[in-house]
Amino acid sequence: MIDFLSIPFIRNAIVGGILIAVLLSVLSLFVFVKRWSFINIGISHAAFGGLAIGFFLGINPTIVGSIFAVLVGILIGYISKKGQIHEDISIGILLSFSMALGVVVMSFSNNYNSDLFAFLFGNILTISSQDILMIFIFSTFSLIFLFYNLEKLMYCCFDEELAYIGGVKTDFLYYSVITIIAIATVLSIKLVGSILSSAMIILPAAVASQLFWRYKSIIAASIVISVIVVLVGIFLSFEYNLPSGSTIVILYSLLFFIVLLVKRILR
Repeated sequence: MIDFLSIPFIRNAIVGGILIAVLLSVLSLFVFVKRWSFINIGISHAAFGGLAIGFFLGINPTIVGSIFAVLVGILIGYISKKGQIHEDISIGILLSFSMALGVVVMSFSNNYNSDLFAFLFGNILTISSQDILMIFIFSTFSLIFLFYNLEKLMYCCFDEELAYIGGVKTDFLYYSVITIIAIATVLSIKLVGSILSSAMIILPAAVASQLFWRYKSIIAASIVISVIVVLVGIFLSFEYNLPSGSTIVILYSLLFFIVLLVKRILR
């Protein structure tokens, strides 16, 4: 274990993985309560288009991907709120367009195969010190915002109209959370890739909600579960030469089904 922790890129992977796991665990509650899982899937796939454009233009892919994901996320959120087009249809169209755009753009790159694979499936072991700094700064400000507005956010989640009547700036909070989810999704792509990043934000609260019903308990349990799963996933991926993102998501999924099975047996 000591030799394992002495490797620089492993330390980067652990620190980066823990930081993003904590943020996504908190966001997971809102995605779970608001039933935003499909919206999050749309954003995670849309981010691929932005990352591909950034890479092709020689601009920081994370920055371009974040801007692209935020725009798509806000558009999905706006359509969802206004009901101009059915939510599932709008997400499906934007998801397909963004993925197709990303593939077309990447086809012009000489490093098409390797870079496309990295964007799609991620590799936490490639997280750099710059990535960690970016994740730390964004996670810190996001968590401060989320916990400061936690009561109002939960009010909006359960009854947005009543919250609005009560003086809560519902639209501001709504689009702020979507923006945070979009950027957090892009930052998590190095961990698990654009295809699997949505699982990192859906599964923590899905597991924790099977064990607790108070939202603060769900947040705490989600954080603990996520940190443990990420650490075990990193260790297994390094020890057995497995893809880190897929390993982490498989562990999350297995834990979810185990919890469901145990609950059913104990009833």
